[in-house]
Parts: sequence; structure tokens; C-alpha cells
Amino acid sequence: MKTPYGQFSADLLRRIRRKQYDRAFTPSDLADLGDPRAVGKALTRLVKAGTIKRVRRGIYEVPREHPLLGTIGAGSDAIVAAVARRDGLKLLPSGAHAANLLGLSTQVAARTSYGVQGPARSPEDFGRTNVTFKKRSSRTMMLAGRSSGWVSEALRNIGRIHLTPERLRPLRDRLDAKAKKQLKEDIRYVPAWMRPIFEDLSRDA
Repeated sequence: MKTPYGQFSADLLRRIRRKQYDRAFTPSDLADLGDPRAVGKALTRLVKAGTIKRVRRGIYEVPREHPLLGTIGAGSDAIVAAVARRDGLKLLPSGAHAANLLGLSTQVAARTSYGVQGPARSPEDFGRTNVTFKKRSSRTMMLAGRSSGWVSEALRNIGRIHLTPERLRPLRDRLDAKAKKQLKEDIRYVPAWMRPIFEDLSRDA
């Protein structure tokens, strides 16, 4: 059956939908499909058809329908993850962001920032939000991409004196076996004051 934007574009779209990529991706995610020029032309066709959306040059998202909000995009986390895959970056979330997502704080970070290894990068505008990449130590970045990284950044943000057993109990119950195992494996990379908390959070692993 003939497609409205060509067979190659249809095949590429199936790949995007199958992989999901958290609904955000870059052409490098599709590098194995063929010539970069062909991929670029196919993406342009899909953008013109309204099937995908260009967030900025070289970054795309797959819009979806929300029952209350209407058409929504991928979100800043998914877009930053796509950039990280493209550029080979290891990322750590900001402490405020991690604390909010882990249920340790109701405060929403005013700015989106991530820790990176190596030189800090200039803030990047991803259409809906401005993202800052801050240089972090090699030791800290050993936790990038792991549950222990999210937990350590959240604990650092809340502060030692505010981390009561009552506040930490829901987090321990929320962590699955894999996350608790990572906390045990990575305890050597966190500050001394944080290690007893890691031990308590992972004691059921």
C-alpha cells in the first residue's frame, strides 16, 4: 500500500515508534538505517506531515495526545537524554529534580540542569526549557545513569540534618531490588555522611 510520505519514511517511522526513545530522538539514533541524507529527507517529510516535530535543529520528538492536555511533546528529560546519546554524555540530574521525583521534596526545580563530566557546556535552549550542563567531579559522575546517582543527588539537595528516618522510609519502600543493589555497589563513591543512609536504604537487597 502506498504511503503518504514514501516507503523509506514509513519504515523509519515504524522504527521510531518501536524503539520509542522516550519519544525524543536525533538522527544518530537512526544511523544504522542508511545514508544520513536519506534519513534527513525522511525526517523532513515526517515533520511536514505532522507525524513528528522538530524541537530544534537535529532534535525531534513524537507528539502524543493527552486526554486532558491535548497534544504534548516528549518532555525536557527525554530531549536531554536524546542529546546525551548523540554526544556520548553521562548525565546526573540536579538535586532538586531528583528529590522531587523520588518523593523527598514537593519543590519543583526552577531551572533544568544536569551534571556532566569534563568542561561545562553552554546552556542550551530546547524550545520549552533552557538546560544547563554543569561540570562535576569524576568520582561523582561514576553514579551517572544509575539509581544511586539519583538518590545521592536528592540526599545532597535535602541536606543531612533534614533527612529523618520518617522522611527516608517511603523512599526505601519505593526502591526496587535493582536500585538497592546499585546503592550497595556504589556506596564507596558517596560522601562519608551519606554512607549510613545508603546502607539503610539498601538493607533489604
